[in-house]
Amino acid sequence: MFVLLLLVLVFLVIVGGAVAVGAVALAHQRRRIAAENQVVPGTATRAPSAWARSHDPEARLHRRLRDAMAALRAVTAYDTAATVTLRADLEQSALALDDHLVAISMLRPDARTAQRAQAERAVAAVEAGVADYATAATRPDLGALESDLAGVRARLRTADELRRGIGS
Repeated sequence: MFVLLLLVLVFLVIVGGAVAVGAVALAHQRRRIAAENQVVPGTATRAPSAWARSHDPEARLHRRLRDAMAALRAVTAYDTAATVTLRADLEQSALALDDHLVAISMLRPDARTAQRAQAERAVAAVEAGVADYATAATRPDLGALESDLAGVRARLRTADELRRGIGS
């Protein structure tokens, strides 16, 4: 009887340990997916975690924004007040656009088409702004930097105007 009780106890400990390990692994995977899904690291996104691997158009646009912001962080820029402010503005524009993508995904399918097309142009403008920023902010000639950053600001204005037009 004692041996049977001991075997049951050992079995329960093993099963409990396996369940605990599985729960920890699942929680770690969910945190990793949530972190990978963020457009700007450390800033929560309203995008569903399924968008990390989804082929839906809004999910693909979300990942393009995420990748553009990763490219922005990878730029080794000559930090000036203008470049730091512009980088923050690009991030804020991407976050706002990401929220619009979530809202678009909740619309009826027939209502999404025009909104999605506008959102795609806005995402392209943010991507172009990041590319222009990378070119401008890595130049050692600070005199030319300011004129190059004006092009980035123009792209950012375009993205913001397109984003504002999505809701209308």
